[in-house]
Amino acid sequence: MIDLILLDGPGVGIAQVAIATAATMLAIGVAFLMAPSRSTLWWSLTFTLVMVASYGMVAGSADGFEPVRGISVGLMMGAPALLWSGFRALRGARNLAWIGPVVSVLSMGALALSSGTDWYASLSRFVFLAASVFGLLLFVEWRRMPRRQDPLQWPLAIVSLAFPVVGVLGVAGAIGVVNRLWLPITDGVDPAVVRLVGSIGIVVYVVCAIVAVLDISTRERIRRSRSANGSEAGWQHFERAAAEQLARAQRAGQASSVVWLELDDVTEIRQTVGSTALSQLTERFQAAVRDVFPAEAEVGAPNAARAVVVVPRPDAAIRELIRTVLLEISQLDLDGRIAVQPSASAGWAPTSTSGYDLGSLLYFSREAAALARENGGDRWERVGPAVVERLLSGPGRP
Repeated sequence: MIDLILLDGPGVGIAQVAIATAATMLAIGVAFLMAPSRSTLWWSLTFTLVMVASYGMVAGSADGFEPVRGISVGLMMGAPALLWSGFRALRGARNLAWIGPVVSVLSMGALALSSGTDWYASLSRFVFLAASVFGLLLFVEWRRMPRRQDPLQWPLAIVSLAFPVVGVLGVAGAIGVVNRLWLPITDGVDPAVVRLVGSIGIVVYVVCAIVAVLDISTRERIRRSRSANGSEAGWQHFERAAAEQLARAQRAGQASSVVWLELDDVTEIRQTVGSTALSQLTERFQAAVRDVFPAEAEVGAPNAARAVVVVPRPDAAIRELIRTVLLEISQLDLDGRIAVQPSASAGWAPTSTSGYDLGSLLYFSREAAALARENGGDRWERVGPAVVERLLSGPGRP
C-alpha cells in the first residue's frame, strides 16, 4: 500500500530519529530556554511531536504493526500546524495553537481505524493533503515577516511551498487524475521507494525548520540583550553610538536620517486593556522596529512607547522602511485583547535638510512625529515647511 511518509529500512528510520531528537534538543535548549516566548514554545512542541512520532514510526516498522505506524504518522501530521502557530505568535497574531493537536488526533484516528484496509492508502493521501495546507499557510506567514530576505529562512519557505504541491499531486494520483509521474504517488512505484522518499522529505523539512527557528530565536535573544528598555543608561549609550555614526556619515558625505516613532493612543490602550497588555504591546512595538530596520542602524528608546532610529541609507530606502514598519506595527495583535487597532506616528529628519547634529535631528524628527499624530496618526511626516511652521508657531526650542 502507498503511504507518502512511512519509513522503510532501519537505517533511514534511525537517521530520522537521530535528526528529530537533535532538532528537539536544539529547539528547547537554544531557542526556548535562551529566548522564551510563545513562538519558541510552539516550535519546541513541534519538534518534540516529530521526535515522538519518529520513534513510533520506527517501532511500528520494526514490528510490522501497521496500527502503531499509522498512529505515529497521524501524530506527526499536527507538526506543520504547530510550526505555523509559532510564526503567527512571532508577529503577535492569534496563534491558534489548538489546531495542531486537533489535526494530530483526527489524523491518528483516521489512519489507525483504516490500517490494514484497502482504502488506507487513499485516506493517507488526503490526511497528508490536509496537513500540507499549513505548509502553505506558513509560507504566507513568512511572506509577512519584515526580514524574510534572511537566507537562513529561505529553505523553510521553499519546502513549505513544496509541501502542498506534493499533497495535491498525491491526491490527484489517488483519484486517478494522475496515472504516471516520477513522483512516488502511484501504485506502480515500489512502496519501499515511496517510504524512502517520504523519510527523506521529513528529514529535509526538519532540518530546514530547525535552521530557521534557531536563526529567528538567536536574533531575538540578541535583540533583547541590546534593547535599551527605556533606561537612562541605554539611552545614553544610544546617543553616543548615534553621534559617532552621524560623524562618520558626515566625513564620508553619506546620506543618513533619524526616524522618530511612537505608538498612537497609548493612554486609551492602557485604560482599555491595562498596563500588562500595554507592556506586551510596547515590547512587540520595539521588536518590530528593530526587525524592520537594517542591522547597521542604531536604535534607541526614550521610553517603551517610542523608538528612535539612525539609518545610514538614502532617502528612497528610508521612505520604504518607514512604510514597512508602520504596516508591521498596525498588524500587531495580543490575541485579540486590544479592541483598538495599534498604530504609530513617525517623524523623518534627513541630514540633507537638518544637518548632522544629533540634537537637531532628534528635535526635528520628534516634532514631525507629533505633527503626524495630530493629523490622525498611522502616518509619517518628513521634516519640511509644515514642521518648520509648527515650530515657529509653537514654543521655542528647548
